[in-house]
Amino acid sequence: MTTWLHRLPLSGTGLRVAVKDAIDVAGVPTTAGCPAVGDDAGPAAADAPVVARVRAAGGEIVGKTNLTELCRPPDGVNPWTGTARNPLDRGVVPGGSSSGSGVVIATDQADLAIATDTGGSSRIPAACCGVAGLKTTNGLLPTEGVYPYAPSMDVVGILARTATGLADGLDLLLPDFTPERYDGPIGRLRLPDMSVDPVVDAALDEALAQSPYDVVDVPLDGWLRTSVAAGLVITAEGHLAHQHLLDGGRMSDRVRDWIIRGKYLDEEMVAGARELGRQFRATLDGLLSRYGLLALPTLVSQPPRLGTEDRFDFPALTAPLNLTGHPALAVPVPLKSAAIPASLQLIGPHNGEARLLAAAQNLPTV
Repeated sequence: MTTWLHRLPLSGTGLRVAVKDAIDVAGVPTTAGCPAVGDDAGPAAADAPVVARVRAAGGEIVGKTNLTELCRPPDGVNPWTGTARNPLDRGVVPGGSSSGSGVVIATDQADLAIATDTGGSSRIPAACCGVAGLKTTNGLLPTEGVYPYAPSMDVVGILARTATGLADGLDLLLPDFTPERYDGPIGRLRLPDMSVDPVVDAALDEALAQSPYDVVDVPLDGWLRTSVAAGLVITAEGHLAHQHLLDGGRMSDRVRDWIIRGKYLDEEMVAGARELGRQFRATLDGLLSRYGLLALPTLVSQPPRLGTEDRFDFPALTAPLNLTGHPALAVPVPLKSAAIPASLQLIGPHNGEARLLAAAQNLPTV
């Protein structure tokens, strides 16, 4: 089973909810997609709080989904558990780290998937599989019972077929959640230091032009260096959290190498990366106070084919928002003559999920 790692019987009529196998479900081991964790994992003693909230709200937990090792590789490829196949094109990566989450939503095996997002792990598979994914505001949802990769960057995310499905899912996790009406402008970010496929840019521009919103071009410098800073923080925290797993040969060489790299980052370098993140948060906050929401692609181009994923910078446009803490969602938008739609990423203010989801429901999607 390359999509599901553990299935549970459907016993009710609530929303079918899949849980990434980095989040505790009572009675089921949490493996984090890696033998270094899974070989020693016993059944979880209790549901993670986010899972408990779903059950209390009437959601039905239908199983635990595949992922990449330790929630780290962003391509969806896992040599241990197998690689979940992208239903839109089986030769294309499913995206990660929440690979199975994207696939179960795209194939209608679940209505909602609870996942994680450290540098794009909910938005990247959503983009690859043509569905919607939400990275929540850092700290909005509890991460107890969630396997940590880089604790200051880790958040709980969700995936669904549409932005409306994301809103229904967030209603399970935040009982008082209600999307709010949004009539303000959207700032269309133009990033001079990033290289984005013109075909993707054009698809986003066409979708925004068909929306009911006033769209204003907003040039923004500094995205690339913030993406690099986010990677430094993830690498540093990943080493601290996982160095004890390095012995024993129970992880792939590439994940082992990523963890070891963190050993060589000095504290001053990491502190500088965090400070850059604080500065970039202030920059985005200033733009959001003026434009309300910001739009950009989720990926720099269409997702790569299996076997070429090592050359693709998956989190280039997503990871900075884990460093700044802003909520962001990915929604599919039409891309002519393509099996996989383009993916538009919307950024909202901290704790602005209600605004974000309301606006996303008014965008032309597929």
